[in-house]
Amino acid sequence: MMENKGIFVTLFIVVTLGVGWVYYSQGTFQTDIPDYEVEATPPLETSEGYGVSSTHPLAVKVGMQVLKDGGNAVDAAVAVSYMLGVVEPYGSGIGGGGEMLVLPSGNEEPVNYKYKEIAPPSGGSPTYNFAVPGMVKGMEAVHEDFGTVEMAQLLDPAIQYASYGFQTDAFLTGRLKGAAYRMRIDELDNFYPGGTAIEPNEKLRQPELASTMKKIQEQGSDALYSGEITDEIVSKVRGITKEDFESYEVVKNEPVQGEFAGYQVYSSPPPLAGVTLIQSLQMAEMLDIEQTKGHPADYIHLIGEISKRTYDDRLSEIGDPRFYENDIQELTTKPYSEELASTISMDKLSDQYEVNDSEADIEDHDNTTHFVVVDKNGMMVSATHTLSNFFGSGRNIAGIFLNDTMRNFSISGLPPNNQEPGKRPRSFTAPTILTNGEKVIGIGTPGGKRIPMVLTQVLTQNLLFNEPIEEAIQAPRFYIEDNNIFVEKEFDKGVRRELEARGYNVYLKDSPFYYGGVQALVVDRANTTMYGGADSRRDGTWQVNQE
Repeated sequence: MMENKGIFVTLFIVVTLGVGWVYYSQGTFQTDIPDYEVEATPPLETSEGYGVSSTHPLAVKVGMQVLKDGGNAVDAAVAVSYMLGVVEPYGSGIGGGGEMLVLPSGNEEPVNYKYKEIAPPSGGSPTYNFAVPGMVKGMEAVHEDFGTVEMAQLLDPAIQYASYGFQTDAFLTGRLKGAAYRMRIDELDNFYPGGTAIEPNEKLRQPELASTMKKIQEQGSDALYSGEITDEIVSKVRGITKEDFESYEVVKNEPVQGEFAGYQVYSSPPPLAGVTLIQSLQMAEMLDIEQTKGHPADYIHLIGEISKRTYDDRLSEIGDPRFYENDIQELTTKPYSEELASTISMDKLSDQYEVNDSEADIEDHDNTTHFVVVDKNGMMVSATHTLSNFFGSGRNIAGIFLNDTMRNFSISGLPPNNQEPGKRPRSFTAPTILTNGEKVIGIGTPGGKRIPMVLTQVLTQNLLFNEPIEEAIQAPRFYIEDNNIFVEKEFDKGVRRELEARGYNVYLKDSPFYYGGVQALVVDRANTTMYGGADSRRDGTWQVNQE
């Protein structure tokens, strides 16, 4: 446990020349957190260390500092979550939600925390497609159960980087340019100085966000769910009430489970996509997909056929369990996966399988952020946070980008994903932890509807093809929908001809955001080592240490 848990006193000193910030907190002196001098560390030759893998290097740095100072994985996860809302405001934040899978140290069972956004319990259909956010309540709930460091201290790094600024990167500039058409640029001078997106290597300050986080630091979740921030949001968003905020509750339950490559797989329960991922992995194994190694056309075809069935099954079988009965035990069994796989042919393409049933699916909301944390006692956290679309609705109130999660409900209006008061819409997110007793893997990715397919590619290549996790993460990716294959890099002409002969249309789509941003940590007790994986498609990195 971190020392000096109690009265929180902080003296802030701004450091010039872009070095970062320093603070003194009851005897804990932290210095030199530079903006981008954060690189992956070598693997540890021990399984007793700690680590963080995240899509932004400053989030890694902040999480590692919490762990170094004695905090546990949940403490670090809280600090990382708030930090990501500052440095990746397009990907997550106070105005959105997420889910966190916690694998405690020892023999305790994993716990899933679901703090996804919900439709207003009052029955309204808010402007901007805004749903009641859950991130702040979620951080409070998981911290109450597992945290050891004062919550106020964990918010502090995010507040300071919002107040004094951080060095922007090309990813943020690119997302700002891409979202400019739906942003209120005249109200976002810090993001669009002079009416154009802030350039890379500039200093971005978010004083309104810092002020909001300070209120949360002082008042807890009440600041957002029953205080003046609530009043401001309700006054500017029609169709949502203060009572909708006040009634929000975090759901704590068991993750879904399955078996793959000798591992127990734990992932996010409905209405999230853990079932879809587990089905995909189990089908890949039972179809002997490892036999396709060295035969990329066969591998791509099998992944596509598997995904068509699991994605289609999701539409009829997965919904918010408070409104729809999900037979989780049945859906994740190997016989169920075997039945789904029974119609797959290596020679024919399947048709009549659906993927899209919401505006978010059709518009291709691919915005999320993922991170993994492990502490020296072996507690692991795998978490995915989102605003739905990049920057959510684009509307910013009190420094908070509001989500547009209501677009995730089915456009058909039919169960199980129809809009109902207090309901959580379906999501493709799937924070996951795998363990075989000797080895533990925490993994996840952003990427919208590509999430289960991307994770299936990475995990089959890692655990069935025996490729190192970093190589599996960096390997070229693809996404299949209907008979269209979107590829990150051009195939060998022979592979392309083989796929086209089977009836596929192959398109090059090389956007780094399209294919997600996989982050992972691995604790290998059998080989006494610890290491991570981070996706170069975004600004991800990982670090491990044993001090």
